[in-house]
Amino acid sequence: MNIFIKNRPFYGKMRNQNYQRSHQGFRTLQEQARRVPFQPKEMIKLLEEYIHQLDLTLQHAADAIRGLKRRRLGMYRVDKVFGVLEEEIVLCYFLEEMISSSKFLKKRLETDLKIRIYRERIRRFQGQTPGGGGFLTNILESLDAMTQSEFIEIEKLVQIMEDRYRIGDKLFDIILNKTPKIIAAG
Repeated sequence: MNIFIKNRPFYGKMRNQNYQRSHQGFRTLQEQARRVPFQPKEMIKLLEEYIHQLDLTLQHAADAIRGLKRRRLGMYRVDKVFGVLEEEIVLCYFLEEMISSSKFLKKRLETDLKIRIYRERIRRFQGQTPGGGGFLTNILESLDAMTQSEFIEIEKLVQIMEDRYRIGDKLFDIILNKTPKIIAAG
């Protein structure tokens, strides 16, 4: 038997389970993003876990369609039992996008956290300097302006990811509904 056909049910099942876990991880991220006060360190930790889960999901999603390029698997329109759905291919692209967006958000939070630490050091230094003005005041004003916009931008990034998840969920629903039971059940 063709190894790609033999392994397809397992990888389909693992993809489905991991997609559900990824989605739950995203919901946890959304809750964390809305917390007041905002906890960037906790958000970074959650993003690391979420990115790892997305990577696992992508691995299984890619493995489920792996034989397609070598023509060991056909498309669903040709093979209704083991064929690959167009939606399975698009799901891989979606997962890659979510990984990229999540890594960007994580890097943004790390940068903002470093800026915040830098700002606090300058404030302490300014408090120890007689007169406390000069170029340090200008640096602080610039950093404060950046900080004001960071929360709004992070909120927007999470909202964009949520909007994209609606597309991912539709793809996933189609996959679950169209995939033959032999593949879906694993």
